[in-house]
Amino acid sequence: MRVLTHRDFHLPAEALEAFTDDTGIEVVVFREDTPDDVIDLLERSRSHPVADVVVGIDTLDLQHVIDADLTQPYVPLAPGPLVEDLTVDDHALTPISYVDACLNYLPSFYVVPERRIDELPDAELLPPPVPGGLGTLWDPAHADTAVIPDAATSRMGVYLLVALERLHPEGDDDDTAPWPQVLDQMLRWGTELAPSWEIATFERFAGGEPPPERPISQDEPDPVTLSSLRGRRPLTWGTTGLPSVYAQYQPGLPAALDIAVVTDDCVRIGFYAGVVAGARNSSLGGRLIDAMGEPLFQFGVSDRFGSRPARSDIVSTPEWNEFGVSVHPYRPDPAYVGANWKQWQLTWSQVVRNFETGPPPPEPEVTVTLP
Repeated sequence: MRVLTHRDFHLPAEALEAFTDDTGIEVVVFREDTPDDVIDLLERSRSHPVADVVVGIDTLDLQHVIDADLTQPYVPLAPGPLVEDLTVDDHALTPISYVDACLNYLPSFYVVPERRIDELPDAELLPPPVPGGLGTLWDPAHADTAVIPDAATSRMGVYLLVALERLHPEGDDDDTAPWPQVLDQMLRWGTELAPSWEIATFERFAGGEPPPERPISQDEPDPVTLSSLRGRRPLTWGTTGLPSVYAQYQPGLPAALDIAVVTDDCVRIGFYAGVVAGARNSSLGGRLIDAMGEPLFQFGVSDRFGSRPARSDIVSTPEWNEFGVSVHPYRPDPAYVGANWKQWQLTWSQVVRNFETGPPPPEPEVTVTLP
């Protein structure tokens, strides 16, 4: 049986091996580079499907896959309880996992240095306030401390764009600035774009290490500053599972990590599997989708994005139990987002090009309030 997915979707190898051992069905996995490549291949091979099951379809492409009849309905034999709002009408696709995409930050950067009661604070050592929502990215006090994935080249960047468009839609009648204007402000005030989520998170973001062992004060250790981060940045766009991902890279379960999640303005993105329309082995494909909903597979779906199982009754990993964060995210309408996100992506690219080729930005005016 053939399974089609992309390199950003994690298929737990142990669960696939267990499926083969239990059923005798060998699973061959084909990986395209991007979700767009998966959709394109399904459309080009419609008359002679190249796979029996497709997995890793996300909220952005959900409606397109349904409208184009790229999958055929399948009702899992023994579905478990699902996380709210992941179910698809008519069972055209089956929920497998999801991410809650949010801002992540470095807590130690925002600690105000201790001082004596008769001592005036040093304004140069005062950090900006702790981040408190997506508006932080276009706050002059924060913008030049942030790195985000570029929506033109990163799927995680598109998830940020979906959250941004929700708060600042174009053509709104009120006084809210449209999101292209907000993006231009972000860039002019110093927000950095990274070509991929991996580069933004694991190379340019400064989080993930154990926090400083001693309290930060003006008398003993130096406070955490941008210069002490050696060019890396204390604010990025990630997921609620990112702290648990960083914990997996530690030699043991750490007592604490220097990374935290901003729980406001998050967006939930679901990931789905389906039996490919016209598949040669559609009945076998249904058996695999059943297995994807079982506890062994669901427990193993966590990946480097910090994704979560679609079933709500699955025991969490020790890392998630210790560092995972639950939020109340925005759940985008797949029909609305699916019809518009590629046009938003083109607009994003045009704003970035105009910024890169335009006149140099003016210096932002930053007001520092002393505690």
